[in-house]
Amino acid sequence: MLIGANNLNLDAKGRLAIPKQYRDQLEETCDSKLVVTVSVIRANRCLWVYPADKWEETVKTVMEMPNVDPQHQRVQQLLLGYANPVEIDKSGRVLIAPELREFAKLDKAVTLRGQVRKFELWDDEMWSQRCEQLLDDDVDPPMSPELGSVVL
Repeated sequence: MLIGANNLNLDAKGRLAIPKQYRDQLEETCDSKLVVTVSVIRANRCLWVYPADKWEETVKTVMEMPNVDPQHQRVQQLLLGYANPVEIDKSGRVLIAPELREFAKLDKAVTLRGQVRKFELWDDEMWSQRCEQLLDDDVDPPMSPELGSVVL
């Protein structure tokens, strides 16, 4: 289970060291293969990092959504269009592609947050701002069942 939060740093090449507490699990469940993509939630300017096995389940769900619905099209285009397969190297790092770093405004200080099935990767400052919004905002309106299964 991917839970917890870790404050980390990207190196000069854009590599992220995956915390040891997750590496053994990821090696066992997905052969250290991950997929990095963008969040489809408008307020979340972060990246989603899926273990390969969970990514396959997510893609199946996304492809079953009717693409005539504009909200479903948006999810398909963003989630699949930005998807970037990566593998944890021998040093425990993954390379975050430049276009993904740019999307999430990642520089150096980042927060990796476990969300059970996936991670969220945030710029530290943006995560602090989002936390403030979450604490101040009302609950988001309900989503369609199909979209909710992808987001959760």
